[in-house]
This record gives sequence, structure tokens and C-alpha cells, in this order.
Amino acid sequence: MIREPLALSSLVLAGLLIGGCSQNPQPSPSLVPPQTVEMDRETLEKFREEVEEYVELRKSVLQQVPPVTPKSTAEELATRQRALTQAIIAYRKGKKQGNIFKKDVEAAIRRTLRREFTGPEGAGLMKDVKQGNPRVDGNPAPQNPSREVMQPVTLAVNAAYPDAAPFSSVPPSLLLKLPVLPDQVRYRFVGRALILRDTEANVILDYIPDVVPDPSVPR
Repeated sequence: MIREPLALSSLVLAGLLIGGCSQNPQPSPSLVPPQTVEMDRETLEKFREEVEEYVELRKSVLQQVPPVTPKSTAEELATRQRALTQAIIAYRKGKKQGNIFKKDVEAAIRRTLRREFTGPEGAGLMKDVKQGNPRVDGNPAPQNPSREVMQPVTLAVNAAYPDAAPFSSVPPSLLLKLPVLPDQVRYRFVGRALILRDTEANVILDYIPDVVPDPSVPR
């Protein structure tokens, strides 16, 4: 006598499960904040084209340097990196500031960074930008001579970023406001400037000076 309600309950449960599976599941909300780049489409596309042009050039350069294999030694990897650095600098000879950060791209990025640095989260962003910044961490104050002096970074297009120099932090909230980059290049801060750097060759591809509104950060 007790089997009938149990069987009915099983049918009801099966029906609910089937009904639930037949419906389209609702996508889970993303935990990653959306990218919000305030740049008109034409300007953004121009920037992307310049970056992509560099990536294509880089592919050509890679064919001129020793390849990496699973058996490559640390010395061979270092030799390859030096060869890549020298080749990129040679291929880009004559490039000047603004070759990738065109005037309208630079203006849009300046507006974005000015707003973020002077906004409610500005103090925290400034603190993050100073971490690893070679013009800050690489130049300890005279009153603290015990700090190790890092290798300085020359702020110039086609300058090699020294392997021994520190790398600045770029807060994730700022990255969400800047155009997305391919894996081959990254944003960094050197002093008050925002640079575009080749991740493997350690070459400064372009930069925008004086975007960090903090006089305590050396230029």
C-alpha cells in the first residue's frame, strides 16, 4: 500500500528533472568585470592595426633568430632573446614616440588615466603603479642607502628594457579601461610614463610621457 505514493513521487521528481533539463540553462554571471574602453571605434581600430602590424613584423623577425626546442639550454634561450632584441631594434630603426600611440590614441588614453588617477580609487592606483616602477624602486632615497640600486631604464622608443630592472604593476582596474593587447606586448609604467613593451624581447615599442599625475614619481 505504501508503494503507490512512492511511485507517484518518483514520477513527479523525474518530470521535474526532465522539465529542467529541457529548458535552456541561464548563464552564470561572469566574475570578471567587463572591458570598458572609452575610445571611439575608429581610434581604437587604428591602435589595433598598429599593434597588429608590429605583431606581424615580429613574426618575420622570429624567423631570423634561433628557434626554441624542448632541449634548449638556459644559455641558448638567453642567446635567442638577445638576438630577438637586436633584430627588433634593427627592423624598427627610425621609429619615434607616437608610432603606435598615435595622437588621437594618446589623447584618449590620457583622458582615461587622468580620470582614474584623480577618481575615488586614485590613491590606491598610484600606490600600485609605484610598485616595481624602475624610476621609484630603482632609485632609492638618499636617506635609505641600504636599498639595492636597480639597473635604470632608458625611456626611449626601441630602447632595450634591462633584464635586471624591475617591472611596474599595472592595476587590473586600469587594464579594463585600456585596449586589450596580444600576448606579445604589455603595458608598463616607467616613472610617470606608460610604455608598450615586447614581452620576450624586452624592447620599448612606444610610450606616452607624463600620464601619472604624481610629482613624487621621477620622470
